[in-house]
Amino acid sequence: MELIGPYSFRRELDTIRRELVVHPREQWPSVIGDLFDTGVVAAMMDAEDPLDYGDFAVMRGLIRTRLDGAAGGGVGTVRRIVAPGLVQRVLIDRVHTVVSVTYDMLRDWPIGEYDLFALGEHNVRADGGVEIASEYMDVPMGEGLPPLSLLSGPEYLTAHALWLGEYPVTGPDGAAVVIMPSKEWLYAYPVVDVRVVQQVTLLAQIAGHNYEEQPWPISPHVYFWRNGRLGLAATITRRDNTNSIRPSDEFTAYLNTLPGPVQ
Repeated sequence: MELIGPYSFRRELDTIRRELVVHPREQWPSVIGDLFDTGVVAAMMDAEDPLDYGDFAVMRGLIRTRLDGAAGGGVGTVRRIVAPGLVQRVLIDRVHTVVSVTYDMLRDWPIGEYDLFALGEHNVRADGGVEIASEYMDVPMGEGLPPLSLLSGPEYLTAHALWLGEYPVTGPDGAAVVIMPSKEWLYAYPVVDVRVVQQVTLLAQIAGHNYEEQPWPISPHVYFWRNGRLGLAATITRRDNTNSIRPSDEFTAYLNTLPGPVQ
C-alpha cells in the first residue's frame, strides 16, 4: 500500500496484518495511526534532513547490525551468513527507520567489511537494554524442563544471539537452543541433557506460530549456541498447524554426546 502526498511512503499489507494480529481489535485504529505516523516522520526526515551517506564521520555512530532471515537485505547489501537460514546485516539507524548498508556505500568509506561488522556489533552492545524473563512452561511438553528464557528489549535484539553465552541462559557446558521467530523476541533453553529434544519440539511450536503471525518475521527454525557460535539445530516446516522437525547432522552428532536425564 502506498500513501501519496507531500511525504509519500509504502507499507506492505502483510506488515500491517501482522501488526494488527498481535493487538486487540479496539486498538487497531491507534496501531494503524502509529504505523502511518512513523512512515510520515521517516519520509519527512529523508526529504528535509537527508543524510550524507558518503560522510563516514557522521555514519560511524549510526552503524548497527542485526540477524535476519536468509532473504533479508536483498542484492547488493552488506551481509554475511551466520547459520543456515540466518544472515547478519549492517544497517544505518535513523531512529524512525533503518537503511541497509550497501557495497556501493562501503566502497566510499575508510573501513573494511570485517571492521564494519565489528563496528555495528560494538554500537549494538553499547546500546544495551536486553531484558531477560524466565519461566517454566506450564504445558505437558514442558514438564521436567528448565525455565525458558525470553529475551526482549532493544531494536537490534537479534544481534545479541551472537553473544548468547554472555547471558544466563546456557547450560553447564555453555550450550543453549534458541529461536528468533521475529526481530522482537529471542527464546532460549539451556542445554542440560538429552531432554533438549523435548525443548526443540516445544520451541518449534512457538517459532512456527510466531513466525507466521508476528511482525518482522525472521526464522521458523531452531538454532543452538555452543562454543561461541550459532548453528542450526533443526529445520521446521509448518503445514496445517503441524510442525515437521528435521534435526541437522551437526545437532544430531551433538545429541549423542549428551547425558541422560538425572532422576
